[in-house]
Amino acid sequence: MRFEGIAASPGIALGPVYRLEREHLAVREVVIASEDVVREIERFRSALDSARRDLTGIRDGIASELGEHEAHIYDAHLMMLDDPDLVQTVEKGIREDRRNAEFVFRAYMGRVAAHFENLENEYLRERRDDIVDCERRVLRELLGAASGQASDLREPSIVVAHELGPSEVAMLPRDLVLAFVLEVGGRTSHGAIVARGRGIPAVVSVRDALAKLERGMPVMVDGFEGVVVSDPDADARARYEARRLRLEARTRALATMQAERAETRDGHRIELAANLELPEDVYGAEASGADGIGLFRTEFFYLNRTDLPNEEEQYAAYRMVIERMQGRPVLFRTMDLGGDKVASYLGVTHETNPFLGMRGIRLALTSPEMFRTQIRAIYRASAHGKARLMFPMVSSVDELLRALQLRDEAIADLRARGCAFDPNVEVGIMIETPSAVWMADALAQHAQFFSIGSNDLIQYTLAMDRDNERLSHLYEPLDPAVLRGIHHTIRAAHDAGRWVGVCGEMAGDPQTAVLLLGLGVDELSVSCFDVPRIKAAIRSVRHEAAQALASEALACHSAAAVRRLVRDRVNALLPSFLAPERAGEAP
Repeated sequence: MRFEGIAASPGIALGPVYRLEREHLAVREVVIASEDVVREIERFRSALDSARRDLTGIRDGIASELGEHEAHIYDAHLMMLDDPDLVQTVEKGIREDRRNAEFVFRAYMGRVAAHFENLENEYLRERRDDIVDCERRVLRELLGAASGQASDLREPSIVVAHELGPSEVAMLPRDLVLAFVLEVGGRTSHGAIVARGRGIPAVVSVRDALAKLERGMPVMVDGFEGVVVSDPDADARARYEARRLRLEARTRALATMQAERAETRDGHRIELAANLELPEDVYGAEASGADGIGLFRTEFFYLNRTDLPNEEEQYAAYRMVIERMQGRPVLFRTMDLGGDKVASYLGVTHETNPFLGMRGIRLALTSPEMFRTQIRAIYRASAHGKARLMFPMVSSVDELLRALQLRDEAIADLRARGCAFDPNVEVGIMIETPSAVWMADALAQHAQFFSIGSNDLIQYTLAMDRDNERLSHLYEPLDPAVLRGIHHTIRAAHDAGRWVGVCGEMAGDPQTAVLLLGLGVDELSVSCFDVPRIKAAIRSVRHEAAQALASEALACHSAAAVRRLVRDRVNALLPSFLAPERAGEAP
């Protein structure tokens, strides 16, 4: 049987199922006598103290195994346990309602979890897992229940569960966990982040996994494609083994790319950078051999919380990333909120079409102090390395000028405070809308570079919602309208002496990366996993051949024609280990 889910952590594995089913923490409502209130409150405080000690131990273990920044996930859990509102509300409930600690505590945590579960933003919804993780840890202490660890896990296995919090992922023995298969969760859940940090393949959001995967049943897990196959036959096992050997060979071949330049066979070099979702991803960027950070998505500061981030905490994270890159450029995209990324505390009202509403630079310009705070933090971090600044979703010259004015005000604030910063930080914009494409020549008079966000540019150019499954067949990166928009943008930028990068999914595909090279891009920014693949593709072709390919592609009248052209021309030039693998091939 084949299951499909979300690829949360790369890797492939074959092994027997170990079902990790949560213990049932039965909480009864108990009325307590007035003389027992003080003792009940002390029991609650003692449970919090024990949970803190356990979490601190887990945090320190992860810090030793993966590094200090991976351990920050558990700092958020510790902050939950220290939340004054939690402590005051639970103690008040015990005192005034005369109810037992576990009943009042579970009711409070249930309300908080329900609030997150009902949010539209996926990243925020996944923070519910962290709340549940903390809740169960404290309840175990209050109820005297055994830990939810897999104490009888004796052989290397595929762990199947409904959901796992980050502390549960961390506590499982690495040498006995071949992979995770979870019924819920997403790629940005903290459990998935810890799995990636520990190098454990994971597929999440696999419906009915516990109902259909029995203990001991052999299972294949593909964390690259998000596929799980139960009880594979001999042919499926053979395909799995062949794919495993191909991936190992590919990994060895790509490992040789780390120290090489992203340079074509005839000596044309471009900058190949990495995208960052979270500050701790910088370690993966270092290991990949990236020339720098071409897109640091800073939204995480605004989405994983219930209040605004301050300047100091942003500065500390930005400085860490810049220092780790040791002089290589770090491009900070200012907060790209709105659309599918809404921080509830910002007070943004529901919009019928949020992708055409208050998002990106529009939202930033309506929150000038929040915007200046972030810009100050970025400029202060620039004193410790090479920083670049980029504004998202700019659609007019007026928007860019207003953003630059707020930038100038932030710089004036820093000068008045005597803060060190680099006054020569390059400032650019993302090109994501048709209006920005056709105003590129005017925008280039004020922006020092362009970064084409191909994901949004495709959906706005083709007038289709890229998250609408019914329209997925219309989402076509190689549509001639998209390619001509990219080509026009590059020409306008180069005419003004500006450089152009691409940071969307188009840049991370070896075939389309070669086409973008031919169209004239100066920089590509891709996931850390894709850096060596794209570097190998660039080093396999001649620049003049890529230019000829691009010229022919621009003359095509359909995406199908462009795709055939790219497939026929590029595949013959790429090394065999870059040949595309489809989910249906293996398992």
